[in-house]
Amino acid sequence: MNQRSALAGIVLTAVALSGSHARLAASGERHDSRTLVLDVAIDAHTLSLNNNNPADPGNPRRGTTFIVYGTIFPGGTIPSGVTPFDPNGPGSIGTWVCRGVFLADFSEIMNGTASLTVDTTQMFLLTTDRNAIVTEGFEGNVGVTTHRVVVGGTGRFDGVRASVKRETIGVNRNGASDGLFDLRFTFEVKDED
Repeated sequence: MNQRSALAGIVLTAVALSGSHARLAASGERHDSRTLVLDVAIDAHTLSLNNNNPADPGNPRRGTTFIVYGTIFPGGTIPSGVTPFDPNGPGSIGTWVCRGVFLADFSEIMNGTASLTVDTTQMFLLTTDRNAIVTEGFEGNVGVTTHRVVVGGTGRFDGVRASVKRETIGVNRNGASDGLFDLRFTFEVKDED
């Protein structure tokens, strides 16, 4: 599949999955890329830590691995700040799966001495794994914007070339005290050379 076909697939999938709500627009004056924005609400109940000290299960250490799931929404759906936004609410256009490893101890993350906190692989399943985008990269403390690379895709996203900006936009409480982060991903999809 050539790059133009991959881009067309992204446009068609985004529009088909979310009606007119997905934000896909030309990126300023540049004619060599397009922008796709997706919001993700992480579901705190799906977080699982591994390789952690059993005597201190709530404190991940450097090297602790984890997996967590979230729900994908069209860009601009999730409000910023601490909100009651429900990751399992209506309007989802897919499932987000994140697996990774901590690059710092929890104490370093909490006191702000670790700027990069985890290294993750994230899968954006836009309805199923037949139409998925896979990204790789670092994440930082809240308020730290990071940039990721698209390492591949399936179905309509096979062969796509893109980079991704990741921002934390808030925390979803969902009526409980154990919410997790809401994220915004801005994909810069490269047109065919």
